[in-house]
Formats: sequence, C-alpha cells, structure tokens
Amino acid sequence: MIEDRRKITSLSLLLMTFSAVFSFPNIINNSIQIGLRTIPAFLFGSIFYFLPFALMVGEFASANSESESGIHSWIRNSLGEKWAFLGAWSYFFVNMLFSISLVPSTLIYTSYTFFGGNIFTGNKGTLVISILSVIVFWIITYIGMKGISWMSKVTNVAGVAKIFMGIGLIILAFVIVYGFKNPPAQEFTYENITPNINWTFFMTMAWILQAFAGNESIGVYVTNVKGGNRFFIRTMIISTIVIGGLYVLGCIAVGFIVPEEVLSNNFSNGIYDVFSILGGHFGVSKRIITRIVGLILMLSNLGSLVIWSTIPVKVLFSEIPEGIFGKWITKTNKEGNPKNALIVQATVATIFLLIPAFGIGSLDNFLETLINMTASTTLIPTLFLIIAYIVLRYKKDDMKRSFKMGSRNFGIFVGVVMLLLFLFVFFMSTVPDPALIIQSLNGTLPEGEGNPILIFLYNVSGLVIFLGFALVCWNRHMRKL
Repeated sequence: MIEDRRKITSLSLLLMTFSAVFSFPNIINNSIQIGLRTIPAFLFGSIFYFLPFALMVGEFASANSESESGIHSWIRNSLGEKWAFLGAWSYFFVNMLFSISLVPSTLIYTSYTFFGGNIFTGNKGTLVISILSVIVFWIITYIGMKGISWMSKVTNVAGVAKIFMGIGLIILAFVIVYGFKNPPAQEFTYENITPNINWTFFMTMAWILQAFAGNESIGVYVTNVKGGNRFFIRTMIISTIVIGGLYVLGCIAVGFIVPEEVLSNNFSNGIYDVFSILGGHFGVSKRIITRIVGLILMLSNLGSLVIWSTIPVKVLFSEIPEGIFGKWITKTNKEGNPKNALIVQATVATIFLLIPAFGIGSLDNFLETLINMTASTTLIPTLFLIIAYIVLRYKKDDMKRSFKMGSRNFGIFVGVVMLLLFLFVFFMSTVPDPALIIQSLNGTLPEGEGNPILIFLYNVSGLVIFLGFALVCWNRHMRKL
C-alpha cells in the first residue's frame, strides 16, 4: 500500500520544501530591522540551527519511515502519546489560523498581478474579499483531499516562483555592481556587518531562526517519496544548503542595490521598493515590476496555503487515538489524508473569513488578535521535537533507523545546543523589549507603539488557553479508558 503511494520525486519534494520554508519577505523585513547585519545572522542560523535541525528531521523520518503523521509519531516514540498529542494540537491550531490569514493576502497579490493595485477597497471591498476567501479556501481544501500528487503540482509552481524571485534578485544585483560597475548602495564595512549586541539584534535573530522553520512539516510525506527514506534525507540536506545560501546571498543583494534609508521602517512596501529599484537599473517601469512581484507573491502564497492548510491536519488527525475527537474525524482516505477533518477545518475557516461580512469587525484585526494569542504556542511543537530528539539519542539510540546524525554523544550535544538556541528564540519571541516595558510603566511609551505588557499577556494567555483546551480533551479521553 505504501509503495503504491510513492508518487513524488526528489525535485518535487525539494520544491515543496521551498514552498514551506523559504520566504523572500524574511530577507526584506530583517534587513529593515538590522541592515547588513542580517548577513552573519542568516549565516549563523543556517549553520548552527537550520542544518542540524534538517539532519534531526531526517533521522526522525528514518526511524518512522512508515508513519503518516510526521512530528506526532516522532514525539510519541520518544516522549509518549500525551506529549505527541499536545505537540500535534499546537501545530494544527496555529497553522490553521495562519493558513486562514494567508487567503486575503493571496487575493490582494492576485489583484496586484492583474490590475496593478489593490481593488479590494471601499465599502464593499471587505465583503467581496471575505466571500472570495471562502471560495479559495474550499478549493485548496479539495486539493488537499486529493493527496500529494495534486498538492505537488501547486507547490512545484510556488517553489519555482520563490527560487526565481530569490535567484533573479541575486544575479541581477551582482550584475549591477560587478557588471555595470555601480557602487553598492550600502557600505560593506566591518562596522556595518558586525552584529550590535543589543535587544533589537537578538529579537531579530529570533525571527531569523524562525525563518528556517517548516522543513519538519514535509516529514508527513516520507511515505510518498520515490526512492524512500534515503532520497527524503538527501533532499532535506540539499534544500537546507540551497535555502540557507539564498537567504545569505539575498541579504547581500539587497545591500548592493537598496540604500539603508529606503529600507528604514518600510515594512508595508519594502519588497515592492526593492524590486522597483532593481527594475529601474534595467529600464523596467514600476507598473510592470509591481505586477511581476504580485504574481510571484501570489504563487508563493498559494504554495504555502496548500501546505499549511493540509499538513498540520494530517499531523494531528491521521494517527492520534480515536477516542479523543471520535472516529469520524480521524478517518483517512486512500491517500492517507483525514478528509473529514479537512472539511471541519474548512467549515471553521468559513466562519472566521465571513466575520467581516457580518459587520463584526475587520478580518485583519480579528486574525491578528488570534494569531498574537497563539504566537508562543507556535513554538511548542519544535520544543517537544528537540527534547524528543535528545531523549531518542540518550535512551533509545538503539532504535532501528537508516540514518543517524553522528555518534550518540555528538547527537546529544547537538540536541542540547539546539535546545539552548530554541529557548533563546522562545524567550525573545515572547518577552517584549524591557526598555518598552519601562516606558509603558512610566507613561512615556512612544505614540503608535503597541503596549508591551498587553503583548506579553496575549502570548502567555494564548499558551494557557490553547494548550489548556488540549489537556482537557486528553484528560477526558483518559478517563474513558
């Protein structure tokens, strides 16, 4: 049965990984925050976080090569069913909200592609985008039900679009500097590249490490890869090197062509301004560049939407105990996808997406509130996964698998280093800048700055509410046994 479902090639898996992990806006947004210091930051993240994490994923996959649920089965084999369920629940819930938030932005990028601007404005704009978002989400859900062969068609296109955007910028930026002999827009000096040891840099470093998240999601398709686990691991390693390289070279390319003052606090239009400057060097009008960038971002979002609306559902519902949510919702089709769970998710998404249509409030504000409350919860599955790896190497190193990340002691050492890095990411992502907290307490917080104490409470309350609900479901299930 498993062999019948090995339908995706290594190239398709590589492009799927690109769709899940690589995001060009990560380069722009982090360059806005810390400038050229993103270069050593992404280099550090690639070597000391992304590469060992990919090897960790490969080792887990080799030990669970017949599993359908990815990180759920990986955590379960080391930490037990309860912690696997909590990790899978967190993974599902936050990514459901994330996938819902992707739909309106995908439609806006589509608008830029075909009309050169955002047409979803005015009194009826919110209603129109809400209805269209519901239709798009159900189409994506249908693609997810059809299985990996349909999904890979979308992610192949999205992956190619992301590679084209990244490599295109890098090549053309180097042509401008070394071919046209134009001086770099920013000064590549030791002082400008060397990291500043301050809260802003470390906070940005936390986001840079999170920019490498996503390759663990592809583990649910280890049973669908032609060539089996060996090709899966090889593809994971190749994708890690390529994505890390694109991030580093992309930061250099931005420094080559975009002045620092153009990037300063330019989160809303930064990516369009970068490519407008790039096009200007080659005589391409801003109108054409806007459409090209809109097309690439639209395709990229579609790939991300297919992955993040389907994989977390499969992680949670394909192998959890039937008694937690009932047999109906955990039932899988011949492709190994929980069809009924996908329908339930799409129904929930419909309710969320239609909220603005009933005048209850802005979709952006509503989703922003929910996503803020789940911000710290997004990190829980990775925390469990790293701890599970340390336990695997410490207590269960004799578990049969075709790939190991070095010796037992080396694996434990890498796991501990990864855990320390992760705890740093968790802390920096959850706790606001102490200077802002002091300003808030003193009543001197700058106008327009979010209240850091409320942000912190959002993060903590999200962790308590959403994990608390999962614990209630688990305890109720255990009482029935």
